Amino acid sequence: MAYRIALGKLLGNRTNSHTRSIHGVEYNAINAERGDTWVLDDVDILILLAMLLGGAGAGFINAVAGGGSALTLPLLMFAGLDASVANGTNRVAVGIQAATATASFHRQGVRPWRASIRDGVVIILGALVGAFGAVRIPSTSLETIFGVIFLLLAVLIIAKPSWLTPSADDLPSRPVTRGVSFFLIGLYGGVFQAGVGVPLLLGFVNLVGMDVARANAAKVAVVLVYTVLVLFVFQSAGQVDWVYGITLGLGGVLGSVVGTRAVMDKGVQLVRVVLIIALLGGAARSLLA
Repeated sequence: MAYRIALGKLLGNRTNSHTRSIHGVEYNAINAERGDTWVLDDVDILILLAMLLGGAGAGFINAVAGGGSALTLPLLMFAGLDASVANGTNRVAVGIQAATATASFHRQGVRPWRASIRDGVVIILGALVGAFGAVRIPSTSLETIFGVIFLLLAVLIIAKPSWLTPSADDLPSRPVTRGVSFFLIGLYGGVFQAGVGVPLLLGFVNLVGMDVARANAAKVAVVLVYTVLVLFVFQSAGQVDWVYGITLGLGGVLGSVVGTRAVMDKGVQLVRVVLIIALLGGAARSLLA
């Protein structure tokens, strides 16, 4: 059975006809240059629905704190993408979700944009450096690395819940510590993305002194900017599946809106619980699969 989707213009109108197969799923671009249709042959529609639902869950988690990739990366790999392509494809969904969450925070009056510009630039530079390294990591190594990262982050949040409250120390007065920390966080985000919302959130809370709501807003805004830039790196390496990425992202739009409202209503405790569940689930999937 064939399903026609009007994606010709969206995907760049670069070719008259092109067919590719990803683990049994064939994408046949017919007259894409004219922007007519894309035909998906033998697609398991349940997988696409799972992408939408998984994207919604990830959008909620990313807006609440971070770690939504603990859901989307395993889902992408289950759908047949290797870890490298899943890593790049995940950035499409992350970017869409971050754009939605940033706009939602802005509408609710949470706008720490000026306070986060300097740190944001440092994070973005680190992310670009990391992305150029990420496209060179063998896909066979990435899944195990993801599992270890998720597990360590979950343990840290369980062991020290005070990390989600503003620090009493005057850490913003330490520019070297602050700059190096944010650069390393950006570097990690550029390489893996998975779980980067956690150290970003902790950084804005403890190093900058923001409350959880403002730290979340700053986090998603910075992620939005660097995700757009690193996508060029992953796309140039052929590590982005736009169909799956956009599907995840569309689901994430709803989740992001719900998540930003939940942060305003429920605060730190909700952030902590959601983080732990998402990270432990992602660790189990990556290490036990």
